[in-house]
Amino acid sequence: MTPDTNLRFLDAPGEVAALMRSHDWSGSPLGAPESWPQSLRSVVSLMLRSKFPMFVAWGPSMGFLYNDPYVEVLGAKHPFALGLPFEEIWSEIWEDVGPLARRALAGEATYMENLPLLMRRKGYDEPTWFTFSYSPVTDEQGDIAGMYCACTETTAGVIAERTRIAQMQRLISLFEQAPGFVAVTLGREHIYEIANPAYLEFVGRQHIVGLSVRAALPELDQKFIDILTQVYDTGVPYIGNRIPVGLVRGNDGEMTDRIVDFVFQPIVDDHGRVDGIFIQGTDITNQATAERLVETERLRLEAVIDSLPSGVALANNEGDIIRVNAANREIWGMHPTSGDVAAYGERQGWWAEDSTRRGQQVAPDDWALSRALRGEVVRGDIVEIQPFDDHPRRTLLLQATPVRLADGELAGAVVAQTDISDRVRAEADLRASEARFRSITDAMPQMVWSALPDGFNDYYNRQWYEFTGLIPGEGEGQRWAEVVHPDDRVRAWARWGRSLDSGEDYEIQMRLHHHSGDFRWVLVRAVPVRGDDGGILRWLGTATDIHEHRIAQDALERSERALRDADQRKDEFLAMLAHELRNPLAPISTASQLLKLSSDPVRIRAAGDVIGRQVRHMTELVDDLLDVSRVTRGLVHLDLETVDFKAIVISAIEQVRPLIDARGHALRTRLPARALWVHGDRTRLTQILANLLNNAAKYTPEGGEIHLDAESDDGHVRVRIRDNGQGIEPALLPRIFDLFTQADRSPDRTQGGLGIGLALVRSLVALHGGTITADSHGRDQGAVFTICLPRVEAPPVAEDTHAHRIDGAGATLDVVVVDDNVDAAQTLQVLLEALGHRARVFHRAGDALNAIIESPPQVAFLDIGLPDITGHELAREIRQRLGARAGVLAALSGYGQPQDHAASREAGLDFHLVKPWRC
Repeated sequence: MTPDTNLRFLDAPGEVAALMRSHDWSGSPLGAPESWPQSLRSVVSLMLRSKFPMFVAWGPSMGFLYNDPYVEVLGAKHPFALGLPFEEIWSEIWEDVGPLARRALAGEATYMENLPLLMRRKGYDEPTWFTFSYSPVTDEQGDIAGMYCACTETTAGVIAERTRIAQMQRLISLFEQAPGFVAVTLGREHIYEIANPAYLEFVGRQHIVGLSVRAALPELDQKFIDILTQVYDTGVPYIGNRIPVGLVRGNDGEMTDRIVDFVFQPIVDDHGRVDGIFIQGTDITNQATAERLVETERLRLEAVIDSLPSGVALANNEGDIIRVNAANREIWGMHPTSGDVAAYGERQGWWAEDSTRRGQQVAPDDWALSRALRGEVVRGDIVEIQPFDDHPRRTLLLQATPVRLADGELAGAVVAQTDISDRVRAEADLRASEARFRSITDAMPQMVWSALPDGFNDYYNRQWYEFTGLIPGEGEGQRWAEVVHPDDRVRAWARWGRSLDSGEDYEIQMRLHHHSGDFRWVLVRAVPVRGDDGGILRWLGTATDIHEHRIAQDALERSERALRDADQRKDEFLAMLAHELRNPLAPISTASQLLKLSSDPVRIRAAGDVIGRQVRHMTELVDDLLDVSRVTRGLVHLDLETVDFKAIVISAIEQVRPLIDARGHALRTRLPARALWVHGDRTRLTQILANLLNNAAKYTPEGGEIHLDAESDDGHVRVRIRDNGQGIEPALLPRIFDLFTQADRSPDRTQGGLGIGLALVRSLVALHGGTITADSHGRDQGAVFTICLPRVEAPPVAEDTHAHRIDGAGATLDVVVVDDNVDAAQTLQVLLEALGHRARVFHRAGDALNAIIESPPQVAFLDIGLPDITGHELAREIRQRLGARAGVLAALSGYGQPQDHAASREAGLDFHLVKPWRC
């Protein structure tokens, strides 16, 4: 084959064929055309003669060949793209088309429709769309040597379709957002093509598109379908105003009447033929209903205005009176309607309210209606007028209001005129009556007040204001409660409320604030004043100062309560005292009988022990009573010194230890290492602590625990005594330190006592400047007693506070006993002789004096209450006659008060011993 014959496939007309013939193929992966295989030449020959855009990619590097129609696709890439690799030409879209090309080289043909590609063919990226196919091409041996593509650019079509869809969407969106209902029907059968949400809601159903109007709305009146057909046939629009339509809008099948405004607008095609109808309308049911309501309200308002007892006049914004009711004509008589405000001067009126204008004529611009036309709201103008029909003058109460439109523009005014002539005359009479009433009540010595039926206080006389110190007018209404004592307000309000509800008389004693600043007791009474029908017209009341009487009555009641309480406590105390005294007397009596009947020394000693113990118990009872008496009367003398309270604790424990051990208690103490210095009476402090420990031991069941803790903090010494005993009832706890107070005890009264121990403890603690508290969680929960005493600084030198004791053991003394109680004298004689002393007994002072003068004893016990002369007189006589030889003189007495001790010292007695005396 000659070269010309080999290149004959390039003889096709066109720019690309000519380019191929003249192209320098030295740099192309395809080589020169004359070296191309026959299969490639055949494909290129067909491609160059095709009117469709085509290209061939051949060989492993997919050299690119294309025809003239494809030049437009390449854009600026032509003519440089000829013969270059496919991937190099379309590198920007290779991720999209490369996989498809590889599939074609693998033998798989592909077809793509409207594939979007971002191509750079004019120097910038532009979105394009193509429809194309990739097909494999074989060589002479039947192997796939390349791929073939026929393509069509659909960019313009895609963009046009998208524009159309967007326009349709905007149209549909406009339909859907339209405030009225919109629908489009097609053909003479009126098939729904479009229906917006407002239309669907109006007809009360959703799926009507594609249905005819008759099929979608079978209940619709035939006249509407006939109108649609008429518009379709004639092409003339139809406009309906306020047309009633009946539709089934719910699932219950009930017909709903709606009122609509609508338009049936014919739709014509490009040839001017009607092919559908545009339906647009508005559901004005609510508006029509509202308008009917407005009209109804207008008619109702007209009826109300005509029926009002007050005269009503309406004026437009020019002042022309355009409407008056019957009452207005009744008040003024027949008169010409005024054309403007200036014409109001025809009306004769004078100011009647209590002001500087009273009696002055009302100017045209001052009438209430005139001022309302200027935008003012008028309340309470009182004028006196002369009607036009020469009737007597009337007094009117005027109220006027401007009438404004929704935007605030003034559209006129309305005035209401109430004839209060009768009321004015009645008020004048009432003022005269009230003046007389005030004169009478101000002349009364009591506080007088009145209230309306609902309890609103509207009057107080002069005495009320003088008593409370309030300014006249204060306290009216419900403010009277402000001067009532806070503790009496709730009770006073409740009682007043009952009277207001029931109509019964009101009476209460309460405290009112006096002008002096104090609260004083008053008796408040009120009675209802009733009308002919029995209804309450008002309340009239008085308030009487009963302060002195109430104070005296309260004091009397307190005294009576105190006397009753004291009498009850006296009875309880006497019962306890009798019981406590009988208890030791019984064993004493038994022991004394045993002494008479037995000579056995063991039994005699045992009886003596019994008598001694019971006498000591009786002595403790009497000592407690005397202690309480002295403390309550302030007669206790404290020997104050600076002492370490730890020593007091040790001393008190020593006293109570026998009882604690006898009951099997565990006593646990916790004392600080440092001293706890207090200023007090050592004996009395020991008595306080011993009393509390004794109570803890007595009121704790056997085998219990007692804790004693002492500590020093913030300038005080605190001592806590805690037990796990029977505890203290909550009701008893506040009174536990009161005199003669005891918890309920079993009939056997195993604990004993008169209920005075804690009262004595509290008094003694108070004398030391301290406090004592008690706490308990209740029965069987134990109790805690806490003593708090002022802490003092340690003394500079430790004091020796131990009393010196005189030991007379082993000496035989000569003793004289003078006592008119024979048993007491003889038992003391027996005791002294049993102790190894010599004892002489006398029952009269005269006998004793002679014996003592004749033979002076070393010790003489003198009873104070002797039948002939007193022990004090006997002692003076002995001292006067014997001088230093008188020996030791000791008084024996049942009285142990401080003045008794002082009287004995003054009489020359060395000691004052209180019966029963213990060795």
